[in-house]
Amino acid sequence: MAGYGKTANAAESSPIKIGAAVSDTGKFAIEGHSTKHGYEMWADEVNARGGIDVAGTKRKVQIIYYDDQSEPETAIKLIQRLISEDKVDFLFGPYSSGLTIATSAIAAKYKKIMFAGAAAANSVFDHKNKYVFSPLSLTSSYTTSGLDALKAKGVKTIAVMHSDDAPMTDIKNATVKQAEAMGIKVVSVQTVPADATDITGAMRQMQAKHPDAFVEAGTTLMGLLATRTMRDIGWAPTYVLMIQAPTEATFVKQLGAATAQGIMAPTQWVPTENLKDKYFGTAKDYFNAYVKKYGSNPSYLPAGASAAGLSLQLAIEKAGSIDTEKVRQALIGLKANTFYGPISYTAPGDPSGLTGANIHRKMLTIQLDEKGNQIVVAPLDIAEAPIQPLKPWNAR
Repeated sequence: MAGYGKTANAAESSPIKIGAAVSDTGKFAIEGHSTKHGYEMWADEVNARGGIDVAGTKRKVQIIYYDDQSEPETAIKLIQRLISEDKVDFLFGPYSSGLTIATSAIAAKYKKIMFAGAAAANSVFDHKNKYVFSPLSLTSSYTTSGLDALKAKGVKTIAVMHSDDAPMTDIKNATVKQAEAMGIKVVSVQTVPADATDITGAMRQMQAKHPDAFVEAGTTLMGLLATRTMRDIGWAPTYVLMIQAPTEATFVKQLGAATAQGIMAPTQWVPTENLKDKYFGTAKDYFNAYVKKYGSNPSYLPAGASAAGLSLQLAIEKAGSIDTEKVRQALIGLKANTFYGPISYTAPGDPSGLTGANIHRKMLTIQLDEKGNQIVVAPLDIAEAPIQPLKPWNAR
């Protein structure tokens, strides 16, 4: 009996194991690195405090990472490995809703909670999977505040280009639907392969329609390619809204602030003093800690990933256990104000039809200024500055 007690106590104080398959290589590598940094930021914060309080016992966290190579088949195999061989207690998801949908099905099969720290497509949450949770706002609301602001600036026509993967198709569908509801005419919709290296044909077709605004839905690599192509063909729409790229530091770094100036993007998070919690401090504190650790400004992706970790931490503390079902019930009842904003999760049977989604957060829209800084321009009631039209390429 003495030996058994010793083993049980050792298990109670051992690290809580979390598995994460994120992209170190492949088309999602930029976003994968940002997501991994967010998980690391949270783990460092927890462990620096001695760990998560589990019914009075402090337990540190250990995250086991693998590179999913931006491939669904690889991600699925790695999630199975994390569950079956590494015996993890919880899972952190990859960047991209497509990879998350593929891997969360495995998590549900084995009844493991997966946090989608970097996936926000509605389709992640409409499969009745009660083991997947995400603190992010949904993709269906990504362009809402931006379109509202553009409508107020007199925009009457837009062209939309999106990559052919499910999350970006979801965003395109939502954007077209909302634009038409606002009375904005969609004059062109172009679909391009997610790994395209030449999109000149699609860009010229949109240019020929002379839209007031151009909306691009793709990865950071796609946003870089679209901007370079606009410059090469001499097309400068009055307004440009890109879904992902302008929020990543590498966008300004690779293009230069003069080229990136004026391009807008929706964002899940900004480093304001108004958002705070007792763990990370204010959102500005988080921003500064990230810069100190990694030497570059964070996009919203690390913050979302850290918020996923914080959700797990709060749920474990509330449950007083790492038992999956107890933690899942704690997550459903969780209501927290954090450095990332308010977090609460829909339960199975929610009128929205979504399970595990944080449906009440609002998306912001930023615009890059002449120094590459992100300025909040929408929603209009909290905008830091009005939207500026894009300068012609020969005037930069």
